Amino acid sequence: MTLPMDPKAEDPVNKMVDHLFRHSSGQMVAVLTRIFGFENLEIVEDAIQETLIKALRQWTIKGIPENPTAWMIQVAKNHILDQFRRAKKFDSTEDKRVEDLRAAYSKSIDEKFRYPRELQDDLLCMMFAVCDPVLMPDSQIALTLKIVGGFSVSEIAQGFLGSEEAVAKMITRAKTRLKESKPTLEVPPPDDLEPRIEAVLKVLYLMFNEGYSTSGGKEGIRSDLCFEAIRLGRILSEHPVTGSPKVEALLALFFFQGARLQARNNGSHDIMLLADQERGLWDRKMISAGLFHLKRSASGSELSNYHLEAEIASCYVLAADLDSTDWTRILECYDRLLDRKYSAVIALNRIIVLSKVKGTAAALNEIEQPRVKELLQKYLPFHIAYRHLLLENERLSSAEETYKYALSLSHNEPTRRFLQKKLADVKEFMGRCKS
Repeated sequence: MTLPMDPKAEDPVNKMVDHLFRHSSGQMVAVLTRIFGFENLEIVEDAIQETLIKALRQWTIKGIPENPTAWMIQVAKNHILDQFRRAKKFDSTEDKRVEDLRAAYSKSIDEKFRYPRELQDDLLCMMFAVCDPVLMPDSQIALTLKIVGGFSVSEIAQGFLGSEEAVAKMITRAKTRLKESKPTLEVPPPDDLEPRIEAVLKVLYLMFNEGYSTSGGKEGIRSDLCFEAIRLGRILSEHPVTGSPKVEALLALFFFQGARLQARNNGSHDIMLLADQERGLWDRKMISAGLFHLKRSASGSELSNYHLEAEIASCYVLAADLDSTDWTRILECYDRLLDRKYSAVIALNRIIVLSKVKGTAAALNEIEQPRVKELLQKYLPFHIAYRHLLLENERLSSAEETYKYALSLSHNEPTRRFLQKKLADVKEFMGRCKS
């Protein structure tokens, strides 16, 4: 969806509508699709687009309502019902059916009765509904991020390390497949949630990652996405069917990473790497919450990737300073992750830690392996890490070229400022070396 507004505008109505578009569109899709059915998804998405435009125009004149999200959901409901009315022959029976629908959904869907073992959150309900086993796992995740998370195709492609074209095709095919196999999209009953939990957890994982390091826009961090992932994870943790050690491990990871959010950006929204972060800004309550969930994650015999990643994150936040970080333990965890399943991103993270344990020469040798370079050629953090290792090994001209290429990949203003500063530092250092 694209809104007709200047992204730089400071008008309060523009800011509010932009906020709702970015932060509440997933909730609106979830509520309205639960009402009108997945078969009407395109109608729902169009109605939300029209409602956002209407809000932009109407609120400028009449002011922003007390509950903007509720206003938009109600307006979108009425828009869809009016479309249904126009699409049918108008007779008394049809008019009555439309009015019955309007009356039935005049209240918030949250006010409707649900059984105790049912999921009580519309966003989670929609996630479980879309993560249908009829789709391949990657298709489940991509479609859920698009429909429920409100992610752009570009953001999803970043998470998958794939091309935008391939992701767009995957989403289109997934929509078609789901509609062909499911005339109406339904939330599975409580006992059928388990087969879908893996995909839902991956959605939350990618949602948190996008918030932790945003792929586009003016901000380097979208803390709202991080805290929404935590909120949904806590609901899963407390649910009698979906609660499990794996969910606890994921929550522990979220809390450990979330504890550093404030320290990752300075007042100018510049990126602050771990070595430069003010540890006094780390949220001790979130670290305590992470330890609580990490302890709960050890209640069973399962050892998931989330357990290992949570342990890595705990090593970072529990260290008094950078030098006292248990790099050897972190390296062991990354080795175990790679033994379970190869991931180029995990391999890159391991290489960064390897430089702390065995030196930058050993790390540079691994990062230049063809398999890693090929898989991560379009992955911005790869080039940032590669540049750092090149500098440490005094390969200045190669570092300069790597920075230039990294800049071409960055669509995030804080990241671009970070890279431009580092590139300027390299050029200045090279100039001093020549003089």
